[in-house]
Amino acid sequence: MPYLEVDHRRLFYERSGQPDAPALMLMNGITMNTSAWTWLMPVLEKSFDVIRVDFCGQGLSDKPDEAFYPLARQASDAAALLAQLKVGLAHVLGLSYGGMVALHFARHHPERVDRLLLAATLAWSDPVNALIARNWVDSDKAGGFALRFDSGLPWLFSSRFLAAQAHLLPTLRQFAEAVDWPAAQRLSRGVLEHDARSWLDEIRCPTLVVVGSEDRLTPRHQAELLAHGIAGARLLLLDGCAHALHLEAPDALAGAAQRFLLQP
Repeated sequence: MPYLEVDHRRLFYERSGQPDAPALMLMNGITMNTSAWTWLMPVLEKSFDVIRVDFCGQGLSDKPDEAFYPLARQASDAAALLAQLKVGLAHVLGLSYGGMVALHFARHHPERVDRLLLAATLAWSDPVNALIARNWVDSDKAGGFALRFDSGLPWLFSSRFLAAQAHLLPTLRQFAEAVDWPAAQRLSRGVLEHDARSWLDEIRCPTLVVVGSEDRLTPRHQAELLAHGIAGARLLLLDGCAHALHLEAPDALAGAAQRFLLQP
């Protein structure tokens, strides 16, 4: 399996698509791994050299026993990974947690970013987000994985998805149960430190911000903060969609990425 070592941490990655096409790095949401992008890949692999990575604490990458995993360090790990792969410039698509890492990436490594797509993510971890994170932990303490999964569904999915795709929930439950819970908590504690509002104007690359109209976890007002704070950024609202865009609206997200990243 493909691993690269960055500062004594092994990172798992996958690379597919068109070797001579523009590079596109996909940055995972907090409990995602590289396989979670599967439904977008048929579209993205036609046009890009796609690089997927499990950040420290995710999937098949190392999960060191630390208090939390800093977002800026995750961004630096991504830059180091691109350097080792000899990729100079890349488009970046960050979803949820990955969007926050992408913000730090664009701020600290602007020479590596061509275009930036921020999907279902936060400009800052406000008191509501902190309370959601605490409830996530409290649910696990009170009822273990089962309660944690069930209580998270309204935050992640729209009414339409829960009604029409209920048959997928047992499979999603299996994937969620496989997530390393202690590592996920360290990832979450890193999010609590996030506040990009004061430095959004430092991001100079073309940027598209995408949010679902029913996203309760990273709501529209957060997307508007990002779109207003980053010079020239555009906002795209996906009607009727909630937070987990890679599962609920993969065609819409992949199509938006293709149109934005390939435009002249």
